Amino acid sequence: MKKILSACIVTLIVFTAPAAFGQDCEIYEDYKEGTSTKMAHYDKKDKLTGYTTMTVKERKEIPGGVSLTFVQEYDDTEEYTFENEFGIECVNGEVKMDMSKLIDPNTLSAYEDMEIDIVADDMSIPSGASPGEQLNDGNVTVTVDTGTPVKVSIKISMANRLVESKEKVTTPAGSFDCLKISYDMVTQIGFIKVKSATVEYYNKKHGVIRSESLDKKGKLTGYSVVEEINY
Repeated sequence: MKKILSACIVTLIVFTAPAAFGQDCEIYEDYKEGTSTKMAHYDKKDKLTGYTTMTVKERKEIPGGVSLTFVQEYDDTEEYTFENEFGIECVNGEVKMDMSKLIDPNTLSAYEDMEIDIVADDMSIPSGASPGEQLNDGNVTVTVDTGTPVKVSIKISMANRLVESKEKVTTPAGSFDCLKISYDMVTQIGFIKVKSATVEYYNKKHGVIRSESLDKKGKLTGYSVVEEINY
């Protein structure tokens, strides 16, 4: 169960990156098929816990913008892995992604012969977002019909999303001008609920550059940084 909760959180860190930063769809504008980014994950003591690699599988022009399909691969230091695909579209400066793809496929593999229903919101950052601006919330709910009166449910919610400031962030991949965005997150599987807070730093061309996970007291529990961008 701990692995499942961690995987959901890791996937969110990676996938909440796409956002609308202007009418000309600057996000991923330099990315072509084969371009990849590698993000490293660390615990609060700076111990490496895993890597996530996102690779552009397909890029195509669509009316008013562009569509990209990514392959995400996650590997931790304990032989736990998963891989899935997700797509984003940028049309007239607005980026959208199906948040149902935030769920680690390994999480659902135990229910592959059962009926699964996924309901997800779109989550975005409006063009010209600035410090002090409140952003829309995001929710993903998975319900599994087990064939018994008791259904399995997985819920992930992101609330109180706020643009706090503009900051420059330096990682092994370089220095980036970013928006600092914070939000509260609740991950619940059955009766197990994990509450935390997240701070993420977004760059208008590369999405999330750094993210930090905090406990309910505001103490750092882990962080992730982009270490490589390979064109």
